[in-house]
Amino acid sequence: MQSKFSLIKVKVLLVSLLNGFRDLTLMGVQAFDFNHMNNVLISRDCRKARLIDIDGNSKGSIQFPSEYTRGSGEEGLFKPALDVDLSLVLPVVVQQLICGKGRGTLFVTELISKVRRAKNDEEAKELIRHIVQEDFFRYSKGTNQDEKTEKHLSKVVEWFYALLMKRAPWTTWTNDIYDAMRCIDHLPIS
Repeated sequence: MQSKFSLIKVKVLLVSLLNGFRDLTLMGVQAFDFNHMNNVLISRDCRKARLIDIDGNSKGSIQFPSEYTRGSGEEGLFKPALDVDLSLVLPVVVQQLICGKGRGTLFVTELISKVRRAKNDEEAKELIRHIVQEDFFRYSKGTNQDEKTEKHLSKVVEWFYALLMKRAPWTTWTNDIYDAMRCIDHLPIS
């Protein structure tokens, strides 16, 4: 399944996830317990993501004010909100989808740490290029696709680096659901 997980499938899955966030916002839900992936159901074909309450604690959609958000419940203070989920969880999901591909969260965390600690932008982009090429751009050298594929790979690396480092034009991509949707919409797939 991982070998067939292309950039198009990554984009379709992210768009579906963001549509779930948007739908919650449009319904007036102020908070959703999305601090872990147990509240996300992903279809077998990886084309649809549904935000649901499957953690068994009935904390999917949380109303304000409530005992849960005031900290008077047994768990203590916890204030989930869609804007928090967008700024904290969404970048991790994107990182896992672009860099993970069967390697696990520890690998992705270490890679992102190396990218952020790189001496310059070129070194950081080269780290990203290596992983993205390995995951999504396996092709044989000497074919006519080389120049076209390299150009596409470069666009993906530039997009992901700007998103990861919150550089223009993606400095505010996690502030608002519509900024996030616009950012994901610009993921180069061809």
